[in-house]
Amino acid sequence: MGGVSEGDDVLARWSDGLLYLGNVKRVDGVKQCCLVRFEDNSEFWVLRKDIHSFSVGVEEVCCVCDAPPLKEPLINCLKCRHGYHPECHTPSIEPEADSNSWICRQCVFAVATKRGGAIKRGRFARLMQIMKLRLPYQLSSLDWDPQHLTNQQQCYCYCAGPGEWNLKMLQCGSCGQWFHEACTQCLTKPLLYGDRFYEFQCSVCASGPETIQRLPMSWVDLAHLVLYHLSLCCKRKYFDFDHEIMSFANENWDSLLLGSLSDTPRQDRCHNLLNALNSNKDRFVSGKEIKKKKCLFGLQVRAPPPLTSDSSPLITDPPINITQRRRSE
Repeated sequence: MGGVSEGDDVLARWSDGLLYLGNVKRVDGVKQCCLVRFEDNSEFWVLRKDIHSFSVGVEEVCCVCDAPPLKEPLINCLKCRHGYHPECHTPSIEPEADSNSWICRQCVFAVATKRGGAIKRGRFARLMQIMKLRLPYQLSSLDWDPQHLTNQQQCYCYCAGPGEWNLKMLQCGSCGQWFHEACTQCLTKPLLYGDRFYEFQCSVCASGPETIQRLPMSWVDLAHLVLYHLSLCCKRKYFDFDHEIMSFANENWDSLLLGSLSDTPRQDRCHNLLNALNSNKDRFVSGKEIKKKKCLFGLQVRAPPPLTSDSSPLITDPPINITQRRRSE
């Protein structure tokens, strides 16, 4: 497998869109993947496309096509020193590009991506916006499941990395592709797990900066979203209404961007949320129904809250991820 060998230190892109430092333990050239040991000593197979190597071979070749320089010399990235044919990089490298200052797409995303959303100001933010105007793959070549949640190639977002649609990703309303929270520059608040209450358009479809608008939410949606987020964070099914559900909602009230619900007085929130939990048996189960404390609530099905545009009441199929999640959030 060109460019990566056993023992190499690498950056591996994970399903959250971020890069993590690891060391290559094994290389499978047939399946085009590597067994990577990460800093927490966990080991996972990672696709070659999601690995960014620091090493540069003795023979100078393009890190995309593995071919030597053609008529003109390769352009080397200022940060990683990897060489590119101008036409092999996305977007194509301009003829006037200077190897003393040019930075490749991989390095731009490595620096700019952040939890809660990519950086919005400075040189790398501007470079990222330019890179995001074109995807480094063909959307039409991806093989999607019937609900358009996962594709067999595990190729998502501007970064072409793996992803899990229910874990802090936004779906473009125009092209249908899913984008990592960490790679987007339009969010004002971090996403909760399973939060799809956004009308989002990616930079490719917008031919410029992303556009985003918060969709209206009901009390049922809020209760469902909070329970889903807590269930993934805490690895439990049932939560105490006062000490966990209501407490989380109050602590994150402004970050939830609840629209018309935002102005609800604190003393009225409790009644509305509790009524939503007790009145929607198709979504929620209370402790008294399973002979536990009546103040406990959980989801009937651990799935994100549905949108009104969803064709089915609940999306229950688990996300497919060929590498599995490396660490719990």
